[in-house]
Amino acid sequence: MKEEFKNSYQKFINHYGQDAQIMIIIEEMSELTKELCKFLRYKNTNKEKLEEIINNIHEETADVLNCVEQLELMFNADEIEKFRQLKLQRTLSRLNESE
Repeated sequence: MKEEFKNSYQKFINHYGQDAQIMIIIEEMSELTKELCKFLRYKNTNKEKLEEIINNIHEETADVLNCVEQLELMFNADEIEKFRQLKLQRTLSRLNESE
């Protein structure tokens, strides 16, 4: 997490409350999901629409990344990092087994 963002995230959580921020996080994740579904639907059929969709993916990904970093503040970043490492190693092991 960028240190310059950490203070802002904490202000959001303190001002709006954890429950409200969690609702926003859920909303932002669904917006990214929607844009990714549109990308898969239109990537081979509508090149004009695709540019707009990709721009939306950029924007929604930024929103979700900001939200994930708020989750790190709310739910212990160190514990989350442990699970990230575990899951990365597990996937790498599966890849190695399939080669």
